[in-house]
Amino acid sequence: MEKSKPLAIYVAGPYTPQTNDIHDAARLANINTQNAIDAGIEVLKKGHFPYIPHLSHYVHLRMKDGDALPKEAWYSFDMTWLAKCDALLYLAPSFGADAELKWAREHGMKIFLRIEEIPDISGNATKENTSHSQKIKIRK
Repeated sequence: MEKSKPLAIYVAGPYTPQTNDIHDAARLANINTQNAIDAGIEVLKKGHFPYIPHLSHYVHLRMKDGDALPKEAWYSFDMTWLAKCDALLYLAPSFGADAELKWAREHGMKIFLRIEEIPDISGNATKENTSHSQKIKIRK
């Protein structure tokens, strides 16, 4: 049997915390980033290539005062990469993830709403390791 081609899968989920507590915002953004990374790891385990836009969190943290980009620039950056992917994994609602999901639908992109929906082409698929996917926690 011929092995399926790996997909470039864009991981869409909340990044920006919905909080007015500026002291908690960085912590919550980091949790959302870690959750997206966890989802990306699951995509890798299934033999595909994840694109995790949340990793720009670390770029943002490294920027010097005055160099920070507005949200709109980050959205544009993310949409550029989304257009290069084959599929989208939608983790949970947020302004950005919802816009990415809408774009993916409008452009006929393959959409996965759960990690379990992504086909395992790694050659390591067994009943055990596909039925117990890691639970991803999303914080808003």
